[in-house]
Amino acid sequence: MMTAVIEEKKKIDFQNVNVRFSIRFDFILFPFDVIEFVEQLARAGYTPTIPPPPKPIGQVRLSVKGKIAQKGDVEVEMNDDRGVITVSSVTPALAIQSLNEILQIVRDKLGVDLNAKAIFYEMIGNFGVKTGKNALEAIARFNAKNSSIKDLGDILGQDVSGYTLRIVPKDQVPSSVEWLDITIEPNITKPSTNYKVQAIYRSKEKSKVDCFIQSIGENLQRIFEAIEA
Repeated sequence: MMTAVIEEKKKIDFQNVNVRFSIRFDFILFPFDVIEFVEQLARAGYTPTIPPPPKPIGQVRLSVKGKIAQKGDVEVEMNDDRGVITVSSVTPALAIQSLNEILQIVRDKLGVDLNAKAIFYEMIGNFGVKTGKNALEAIARFNAKNSSIKDLGDILGQDVSGYTLRIVPKDQVPSSVEWLDITIEPNITKPSTNYKVQAIYRSKEKSKVDCFIQSIGENLQRIFEAIEA
């Protein structure tokens, strides 16, 4: 009788995670009062991180760029000149939850449906990754499958290797509304043990960005299995 042996996959260790989830919207003029927005965030349990400004006189509007509020490990930023609201968190799922909450506050309390005017939604995630293997060697070995690496070494007169792996959509440019960009490289201070990863995902459809954020851990796990195979 034969017994099947199933080897359990080793989970990668994520460190120093930061996920930023933004909405970029299209209005000729910023569609709501920033002071009122911060007040509504405070009522929802957020702590304002900017001092209460004086009420503007007449039609003068307050312009804000940067962090405006925080709740736990969630930070809220905005740039009214560019029409951007961003939440950041160390937990991907919490970034989705928090942006949904803020969009609902703006809709229900300020009477503005930002989703209806969204140009795109964007996630920028930064991750430290430790797999138990040598990051420098793994990326060099993976890049060595590209025969052009040797050609570049011949040009330079020395053996060279690829230090970074970058994954982008085929035949698309970075200015596209629909965009994916994952950069993987050894951590500069711990290149033999740790990776540094940045993942960018942008789409007109919020559901697609939600899905990407929800699956980022599993997808990175599979990518590193392929790199280190």
